Amino acid sequence: MKLSDYLEAQKITHSAFAERIGVSQGAVTRYANGARLPRPAVMSRIRQVTDGQVSYRDFLEATEAAE
Repeated sequence: MKLSDYLEAQKITHSAFAERIGVSQGAVTRYANGARLPRPAVMSRIRQVTDGQVSYRDFLEATEAAE
């Protein structure tokens, strides 16, 4: 599941999610928009906070689709 879809489905703001994973709101916006891939440590926190619903593969697939 794409991060943007997860946030929308869970009704979580970028700011609130940023606090949960320990990054800035701007970083979450870039991740959700596909403008940036999270570092491995951040991706691990995203996977943990989303109970595995958002994985690194989801980011890679979104990046490949944009190319």
